[in-house]
Amino acid sequence: MNRSRIIYFLLVIVFALTGVSSSLAQAHLIVKGDRLYENKEYAAATSYYEKQLEKSEDIEVKRKLADCYLKIQKDTEANYLLENIVASPEANADDYLQYANLLKRIRNYEKAKVFFKKYAELKPEDQNIAKLILSCNLINELQDNQLYTIKPISVNSPQSDFASAFYKNGLVFVSGRKNRTSRQVDGRSGEYYLDMYYSEKSGDHFLPPTPFSEDFNTKYHEGPACFSSNEKFIFFTRNKGTLNLQGKSELNLYTARHNENNWDKAELFQFSGQSYSMGHPSISKDGRHLYFISNMDGGYGGTDIYVCQKIGFAWSRPINCGSSINTDGNEMFPFIAEDGYLYFASDGHIGFGGLDIFKSIFEQNEWTYPVNLGPPFNSSKDDFGYLIRKNKDIGYFSSNRNGSDDIFEFHQNPDKIQNLKGRLIASTNKEALKDVELILMDNLSKENSTKSDKNGLFSFDIFKGKNYSLIVRKPGYKTKRILYFPSSEQTAPKQLNIAMDTTHWVQFKGNIIDQFSARPVEEASIQIINQTYKSNSLCFSDEYGDFTEDIDPSKTYNIIIQKEGYFTKVINNYKFQANKFEQIELQKYSGNQYMELYGVEYDAGSWELKENTIAELNNLAGLLKVNPHISVEINGFTTQDKGKKENRLLCEKRAKIATEYIISKGITPNRVQYKSAGYDSGRSALVVKLSEAF
Repeated sequence: MNRSRIIYFLLVIVFALTGVSSSLAQAHLIVKGDRLYENKEYAAATSYYEKQLEKSEDIEVKRKLADCYLKIQKDTEANYLLENIVASPEANADDYLQYANLLKRIRNYEKAKVFFKKYAELKPEDQNIAKLILSCNLINELQDNQLYTIKPISVNSPQSDFASAFYKNGLVFVSGRKNRTSRQVDGRSGEYYLDMYYSEKSGDHFLPPTPFSEDFNTKYHEGPACFSSNEKFIFFTRNKGTLNLQGKSELNLYTARHNENNWDKAELFQFSGQSYSMGHPSISKDGRHLYFISNMDGGYGGTDIYVCQKIGFAWSRPINCGSSINTDGNEMFPFIAEDGYLYFASDGHIGFGGLDIFKSIFEQNEWTYPVNLGPPFNSSKDDFGYLIRKNKDIGYFSSNRNGSDDIFEFHQNPDKIQNLKGRLIASTNKEALKDVELILMDNLSKENSTKSDKNGLFSFDIFKGKNYSLIVRKPGYKTKRILYFPSSEQTAPKQLNIAMDTTHWVQFKGNIIDQFSARPVEEASIQIINQTYKSNSLCFSDEYGDFTEDIDPSKTYNIIIQKEGYFTKVINNYKFQANKFEQIELQKYSGNQYMELYGVEYDAGSWELKENTIAELNNLAGLLKVNPHISVEINGFTTQDKGKKENRLLCEKRAKIATEYIISKGITPNRVQYKSAGYDSGRSALVVKLSEAF
């Protein structure tokens, strides 16, 4: 073999080995990047994917890198990469959806609609896409009217900082800044593990923050937190870093009590430590309701908002807040205000992009449809962590609109506030009317309430240029709704002189008794809701079960009767009838109580729902709708013995289809479970067990 041929073969071998080495190096980059990506260490994974894309145009690597950029809020880099991906002939429906969501987040709404529609062409079965397109069309209706001023507070750092809870004279907040307890960096965010901090407010300024408690802050994530109204109890989120059987690191809720000097050792909340996450707690002022988020089975989407009620020294089983609040997206950071409004962040309701802040209130035994707070609270980025004091003149929220998460303080804009004054008089003799109840409404939301003084005078602080309505109510007079439309923003509103016409009011009388014992039920609450004006009056039964309330007999009412330990009873479209004394029976319940659905019938060996079975299930759905705190287990039976295996399959199908029917009526999935009970000649085909009630 001549020399030139030997050199030729050597070169071929060298180039071949070089190619193998290069391929191995590229494969190594992808493997390392994928390992970090699967572990949700997105910040760390980006460097491996970036190096890989210097040498190849692998669209799968591009997709993962774009997702990493989105997760760590690098929108500019994500935009460039996704623009490249959707231009590729290999682009799919998910690429279009991800790009459209990013375009919406960076406020390019018209282009976002184009790619939402491209996605819809490929995935017409996705019913959520119409809502996303609608959100792009409606976004211009929610413009900043400058009713509130906002500013970032001084405790913010270059890392993530977000509000958590009011505490003492300041704020407890969560931060990813460098700290003493967690010296390592979280690969998912590129920041230090989250800890809780406290900053006292002095005048208009916050003092330098200090770690909230070394007993609670560990080397892993802590926060957000909330406190009972007396600040004796804390509930907070912790991620201990350990993996469950599915390889996921779950959030858990912890609670501790303050013993006058220090905090006791934190303990797992009653339902934490399972194969799901629980976090972002908020407790009501009376300490009886704890709201939080979870991804437990039986929800509507990613994370839903749940509530537990305090029973003695324990807590009830978590109840999903339902489809009015929760969507197929993520609901997060609930905050239950002193006036009963629930504020929360969501990327599933119609909004500007990312997480937006919404509010809802529990009325007539259900949550109202959430209202988007609009600018300046919501932006095209993530906005969340809303906190507000009772007087509503100052509060806090968090947002990454300027890059990393920061805390913002908001105030009512004094330049936009004016005083609305008025006087109530009787239309007959023009005399002043005292103790007239007035409710100030804004967009069907109750903003404030007051009563007229002895001279018939009242006043409200309102925003200039904004439309309101006033519900005006006093026994013996016609209830009125007064619509207020300002003449201009510059001129002060004229005094409202409201004349009230007399009308004959009557005493609505009744008696509440136990359905089985016929004994009086004391201290049952009777909520009487005027259907026309949605105004409420409330009274309670006495030791004899009797109650009396003045009502306008010309109106129609919904009446809700509630008593702990009894099923809630609702009387819809009630019209007063003279000389009729209402006797209302309440049915007692207890945990693990069984209810036979005697009207249920099936053909032999069948699980098909017949008309009378559907009627029984409708009654059960109605019971659950007016008792949102109750969950049930539907047990399927058969009265014909076809063998153990066949009996089990038949009964399971009966219970499963009945459960699906109940859920189709708007009952939250986690409130309805089912079980195959098997053969029993003496039982109804469907038996309902109250598996939990509070």
